[in-house]
Amino acid sequence: MMKKKTVRAISCAIAGILVIAMIASLLASGLAFAGAADAGELKSKLSDLEERKASVKAHIAELTRQAEDVEATRAALQSEIDLTREEIAVVEDYIARLQQQIDVKTVELGVAEEALADKEELFSTRIREMYEQGDTTYLDILLNASSFSNMLSRIEIVTQIMDYDKQVVAEYTAAKEDIEEKRDDLQQTQNQQKEYQQSLGYKVEELAASEAEQAALQKSLEAYKAESEAEYDRLSAEMNAVSDQIAALSRQSAASGMVPMGDGTLVWPTPSCTSTSSAYGWRTHPIYGTRKFHAGEDIPAAYGAQIVAAASGVVLKAGWASGYGNYTVIDHGGGLVTAYGHQSGFAVSAGQTVTQGQVIGYVGSTGNSTGPHLHFEVYVNGSTVDPKSYF
Repeated sequence: MMKKKTVRAISCAIAGILVIAMIASLLASGLAFAGAADAGELKSKLSDLEERKASVKAHIAELTRQAEDVEATRAALQSEIDLTREEIAVVEDYIARLQQQIDVKTVELGVAEEALADKEELFSTRIREMYEQGDTTYLDILLNASSFSNMLSRIEIVTQIMDYDKQVVAEYTAAKEDIEEKRDDLQQTQNQQKEYQQSLGYKVEELAASEAEQAALQKSLEAYKAESEAEYDRLSAEMNAVSDQIAALSRQSAASGMVPMGDGTLVWPTPSCTSTSSAYGWRTHPIYGTRKFHAGEDIPAAYGAQIVAAASGVVLKAGWASGYGNYTVIDHGGGLVTAYGHQSGFAVSAGQTVTQGQVIGYVGSTGNSTGPHLHFEVYVNGSTVDPKSYF
């Protein structure tokens, strides 16, 4: 009698535990699902950030190869740093979400282990009872029936006992399998968290390296600017010196009494290009922010384009001058002198007489120049004037 009560009590306890475990499992699964949904969004965001950062890296590499725009390189590097910081924040958030899943799965595993312990106890009790019954078999129970109706009753009882034993074994086996599955799932989540923690370490190192690179680039940029400004000032001084020399030639022309070799009207010096990229007058330097007087017209003609004499005259100079590069100076008489800078080559030489429209050289980018163009100046009685007023 005690045995039946014991079995009933154990069965009720197991049923209660199973109900609690099922509720806990459902709640935990719901939490895990919500966490997984958020984690999925985070992984998608992380993937998008990595793609964007790869694009930025390619942009940085291109700018570095060109080595023409240090400011743009620094800005792109700052963009990579910002993206890396955002990545770190996302990875940290994702690791936290994984920890939430680990906590939930740890609780689930604990509940499952308690349920397994109860089933192991029930299973052990049943094995012990069968052992205590000795060699008595289900067939002996049936053969000892006192009547046919008694045998039928015994058959029903034996069937129930066998079904109960099968159920105990099945539940015990299922509980063990559930434990293994939860352990594997927990281990996978822990491994995934470990991988992202390692990834986080790499990204922190990458951030530190990028910040160090940016600091070095900033220092290099400042040194480059200082050096460029010094070079710019030096070349400006040399160009001013050359300009003073041309002005002196213009004054000499005015004082010599040389008859003007035309009516004073000039033709545009580059037939292939009639636009200007920098006009005569004061302008602000695009990099240094300093104001400087631009004594001529910059004409953005193609490399190798023909340069013609703006008017008939005598070539005073055709050679090299720092800042101007290859340049030609023509005296048109009456104090009118024109100058042509940054040429790639010459078509005339000093002392040669030229006619208006004659090819005297070719557009280039020599001297203090950032690209092919013609720097064209007009002097009258020793002073520069706006060339456009003579066309």
